[in-house]
Parts: sequence; C-alpha cells; structure tokens
Amino acid sequence: MPKSNTIPISKQLSSIKALGKGSELEKAIATAVLVYNSCADSDGKINKAEVKDLLHTQFQNFLQGQEEKPKYKELMKDLEEDSKGQMDFEDFMILLLSVTLMSNLFGEIRQTKNTK
Repeated sequence: MPKSNTIPISKQLSSIKALGKGSELEKAIATAVLVYNSCADSDGKINKAEVKDLLHTQFQNFLQGQEEKPKYKELMKDLEEDSKGQMDFEDFMILLLSVTLMSNLFGEIRQTKNTK
C-alpha cells in the first residue's frame, strides 16, 4: 500500500511540467509509474504481497470475473507463494498488462464506440 506520507498521485502528476500538454497515453503511463513508486522500497521494488494488495485496491475492475481463469489463478498463486519476493517496475507492468488482456473489462473497453 502507498506510504502514509505520500503526496496524492494527481498532485504528483500535475507537478510534472513535461506532462502539462502530454497525451492521455503519456499521462496513463506516468500514473502507473507514480502508483508503483508510491509503494516501492528504496531499491525501487515492491514485495509481491503488496502487489497483490495493490491489484485488489487499484485494479479491482480489471480483476472482476477472473477468479476461475487458469492464467489468473497462476498469477495470483505466484504472488501468494512468494509473498516476500520482490517485483521490479518492468515485471509489475507485465503483470498489469497480463491481467488487463485477460479481463472482461478489456473486452468491454474494446467494444466501446469511439466515433460519432
């Protein structure tokens, strides 16, 4: 979980001058970096127990409906069995993308009409 003395992500994001005119995608990636950093230790890593908590608190809509999917079970099992293990930012992003791609919400988002 984010440290109690952490500046809110939205405030951190607004303080990054280069993102003032940044694209939605750039802001989305910056937000992921800031969320990760708010939980990371001084070496820039998060233990897997915290990653699991972070997924359940910050990514719950992408987790819905995945409980019975074999790949999801495998990912969660790894986080549970190696809860003291560490995860770096690259592995964290791969996990987020994996969970996103297998989610029901991803399919719904892909179906969203984006033209008038």
